[in-house]
Amino acid sequence: MDIPYLKQVSRIKHFILEKYLPPWAEILGKYNSRLCYFDCYAGPGKYKSGGKIVDGSPIIAIKVASKFLEKHPDKEFTLTLVEDNKGRLEKLDKEIKELTGISKGSTILLCHAEATSIVKNLLGSIDELAPSFFFVDPYYHPLSITILNDILSRKRTETLINCMYYQFHRDVSNPVAEPHINKMFGHEKWKEQEFVSLEGYKREEKFLEYFLGQINAKYKFPFRILFDPEDKNKQSGTKYYLIHASNHPKAVLLMKEVMWKLGDQEGTFEYSATKTLPLFSETPEEDKLKEYLIDNFKGQKITFDELRIQTWFLPYIEMNYRAAIQGM
Repeated sequence: MDIPYLKQVSRIKHFILEKYLPPWAEILGKYNSRLCYFDCYAGPGKYKSGGKIVDGSPIIAIKVASKFLEKHPDKEFTLTLVEDNKGRLEKLDKEIKELTGISKGSTILLCHAEATSIVKNLLGSIDELAPSFFFVDPYYHPLSITILNDILSRKRTETLINCMYYQFHRDVSNPVAEPHINKMFGHEKWKEQEFVSLEGYKREEKFLEYFLGQINAKYKFPFRILFDPEDKNKQSGTKYYLIHASNHPKAVLLMKEVMWKLGDQEGTFEYSATKTLPLFSETPEEDKLKEYLIDNFKGQKITFDELRIQTWFLPYIEMNYRAAIQGM
């Protein structure tokens, strides 16, 4: 069977999924009998990467579900895997059938369809979802921001969004691509925005600001993915963003912990496949954090957890806050 090749900058989203789903399941599984995972661009299940065969997102999710159900046999875990390419779906089906140790509480649904039809039908037929994690790509596998917002309007739902900035940047001035972009945003108002006439990083900055503003979630945290050294066009700068959207502070704080450790270096939430994973020093940039906390919270009484929630948008994780506070 021909196995497609996956560059490291594409595989990073699988690393994030692999690290985030287990604690997500444990936290939400405490209070809920059923969990759901939706993969809106599932792929073939296996890839070649780094000189070996690696799992794709559906296989990662199935393995996470099985481990969770081994510990909690009274729970249920439903995985909906959507793929519009029949050949890739057949490969995925074969990979799943070859897996061992799939727990009885797992329900695996393979769907040969576009994500839009599956998700719209689901949201139209069910008033309330079990705690659900959606893995989506609104550009290459169209799922409009309108539908994303419908997902996020339900309780206990989260999305990890693959936002293909570079492709959008190439298409924004192309009239042929306009219908595709209209479909992603769910309207044509984007054409009136400032980023359309800008260039370079200013365009990227304003686009990201606008894209995040279109998502109706309380917490929207971006992880920047740069071009891979393997990319043939040798571009520099941003290839895409992974955006985690949720409405619960514990979700964004947990995702920050995961993303930080996979980034190129401390104090950044970006990845380029050019550096090995960092070895953390005890005090990366705590002086800056100390200054921010003193400037914004001096004289106030606040718990440690509430402090982190109120400053969730800062590029720091729990260990940085502890070091900064201890150093005051």
